[in-house]
Amino acid sequence: MSEDTKTEELDLRQRADNVSPLRRACEQRVRVLPTDDYVAVSPYTPLSQAIEAMKNDEGGCVIVSDDGRVAGIFTERDLLTRVIGQNIDMESPISQWMQPAVETLSPDATVGDAVRLMNEKSFRNIPLVKKGELVGSISVFDIITRVRSLPIFDFQLPI
Repeated sequence: MSEDTKTEELDLRQRADNVSPLRRACEQRVRVLPTDDYVAVSPYTPLSQAIEAMKNDEGGCVIVSDDGRVAGIFTERDLLTRVIGQNIDMESPISQWMQPAVETLSPDATVGDAVRLMNEKSFRNIPLVKKGELVGSISVFDIITRVRSLPIFDFQLPI
């Protein structure tokens, strides 16, 4: 666990005890989540390789990165709506299939910010960018895992 994560959790524990654990979790920075579990590919990566990378990672997307900067994102939804059932060249570059307009967050954004963005835009994944550089990614599953670990749940949620 990084020092930032420990400090963030300590700061939140020191706040008033009348704040609910769920509220505290929403106020935590997204950097307390696992942010290094993502796949980044070049804009020139063939579509077939990008799909294979996405499948092997089970993250639901590949982030298209050009010299460390987010150039686009290709998601399972894109695969289902734009690729499957079409007569396409699977060796065409992912840049032809990615969404070039990508909403990102900073590692300093809160979990609540991420939940709001995911809910408003129906996103499952959000790249994290610091000073213009891709530094991580979070998924709805990362947030669910975090919330599931809160003490308000005295029962086991299904995995």
